Amino acid sequence: MQNTVGTPVRNKDFFPRNDIINILWEQLETGNILLVAPRRFGKTSIMYYLLDHPKTGWKPIHVDAESIREPVNFVIALIEALMADKKIRRFLVEKWKKISGFPSSFLDELSLKPYQDVEFKIKLKEQIAPSWEQIARELLCVLRVYEKSERILIIIDELPVMLYLFQDNNVAPKEIRSFLYWFRSIRTDPKVGLNNCHFLIGGSVGIDSYLSKLNAQDSFNDFERVSVLELDSTDAALFLEKLLSSRKIRLSKASQNTILKLIGIPIPYFIQVFVSEIAKARAKRKTKIGEKAIQQIYENAVLGTVCKSYFQHYYNRLSQYDKVRESASKVLLKEMALAQAPVSRDTLFSLYKRNVGNRGNKEDFIILLSELENDFYIRFLPEENAYRFGSKILCDWWRRYYAF
Repeated sequence: MQNTVGTPVRNKDFFPRNDIINILWEQLETGNILLVAPRRFGKTSIMYYLLDHPKTGWKPIHVDAESIREPVNFVIALIEALMADKKIRRFLVEKWKKISGFPSSFLDELSLKPYQDVEFKIKLKEQIAPSWEQIARELLCVLRVYEKSERILIIIDELPVMLYLFQDNNVAPKEIRSFLYWFRSIRTDPKVGLNNCHFLIGGSVGIDSYLSKLNAQDSFNDFERVSVLELDSTDAALFLEKLLSSRKIRLSKASQNTILKLIGIPIPYFIQVFVSEIAKARAKRKTKIGEKAIQQIYENAVLGTVCKSYFQHYYNRLSQYDKVRESASKVLLKEMALAQAPVSRDTLFSLYKRNVGNRGNKEDFIILLSELENDFYIRFLPEENAYRFGSKILCDWWRRYYAF
């Protein structure tokens, strides 16, 4: 297993997470899944594992939605992903030939051209854009009669990000709502729904507040939510050992424990970053790396400017909130970073009121805390009625750069 920092891993570089893999296949038997996790938790690598190692009787396809900026382009990407599989492609083309009004000349051309061909996608968009909801439903729902022995798993990564891109691209809220309910009908409507297709959607940002603003919460109520959590202590120790071994680094158990203690909650990505910085330090040192050196590497490299880009996303993402909530969030996160300990809900509410003035109330405050929790910044400690940063390493980074 190689130590790969910043990109999804596949095959031998994927650290087995059988617990969540088993849960996903079990839940997919009966419905759709919204797989949620912050960036760098390994969500995409897990989705690739399902793609590369499908359960018997399943045909997975993959759609990357992170750069899609309008609803019709989502349909194009979905059709493109389906047609990446030769068997599904043959099936679709034959069925589409029977659809009234869909040009046979285009389908004949489609049989000859690569499905990734840009010209094909442009022509397809021209065909369906005028009334994309109706035409796309007709095109996709022929999959209802796709062979019963093979269910199709449609894996869509970063769909919540796609919805924010719709907004940034000035797609009207009415159009976004229309898209969300069209997509729901494709999944659930007994007359047209793809009853032999199941959907697994990945998201690294919270979707609930977005749906709430559009008054479209029920557009996603057919999804079972599954979170990708941190490693347990046993797997974290094993993961660290494997990464160190891949770099031919030998550290004492005490030094390995120091690494995990400094990181706090064992998030695979941050373990990878730490090991990468240890490897760089070892190349410059002639002396053995011990616990003191590990501490220095953490303070000077992992939390230093050289690794700042690995964390910056968490700060920049707050700009997706409106200006009032963005400002209040930064105040609350600063307080928790400085405290380096749980902060009571009452203390946070006082800070919130001081920041937003008369515009703030308890209901808005609770909603904001819920959003910060859903977006993986903070965790609630019910026994203390308090909140803290979700990750120690992120708390340390926030305190260094944004808590002064």
